Amino acid sequence: MRFTRLFSRRAFLAGASGFSALAAIFGKKPLHGGRFEGKNFDERMIERYPAFDDNRSRKVIFVAHCVINQNARCNGSAETPASIPAIPEFLLNNQIGIAQMPCPELGCLGLGREGLIYDQLSTHGNRRYLRHLAQDVVYQINQYLKHDFKVLAVLGINCSPSCGVDCHAYNGRKPGKGAFMEEFTEEMDKAGLDIPVIGVMDADPDKALEQIKKLNRS
Repeated sequence: MRFTRLFSRRAFLAGASGFSALAAIFGKKPLHGGRFEGKNFDERMIERYPAFDDNRSRKVIFVAHCVINQNARCNGSAETPASIPAIPEFLLNNQIGIAQMPCPELGCLGLGREGLIYDQLSTHGNRRYLRHLAQDVVYQINQYLKHDFKVLAVLGINCSPSCGVDCHAYNGRKPGKGAFMEEFTEEMDKAGLDIPVIGVMDADPDKALEQIKKLNRS
């Protein structure tokens, strides 16, 4: 009798695991990005407004991940060993805080990604993931603005399939934004934010750097 009860319990647990697996496979919601389900972005914290009486510059710029870390680039696309040096050098020398955004491609597709990355980022689940990243960056920008900090700009990477601003990679170079920047600029519009979005070319950052210098002087 005890053996029969034990067998029945094991059979039930195995069946329950099977039902869970089937539910995960055939459920209406895609698995990718599911860890964001139920996240209520309206209940992050109680708003507080201290004086910030310390040495911070109160100037911030949001920067695409690979401007600071080229190691996150897909195979064959890194232009430098570590960063695009002219950008962080200028920012640090001018006391501008660097808010490094997460790499959307690394989060969605991993480090060994290849192929038509824009298309891979455009599945329903991956777009939802990008949208949540965009909402999180917009939330952070809003926090700085609420506390009277200056957010100079957002720097993307031109010709990136995710963070391109003026062009993105798609069987060569294609005009228009990358997949993450599409979601990000839409969330910026929803939030009513008017922050300059600048595209940086890895191999030739001087044009973007001149724009940053003008924004810093204004």
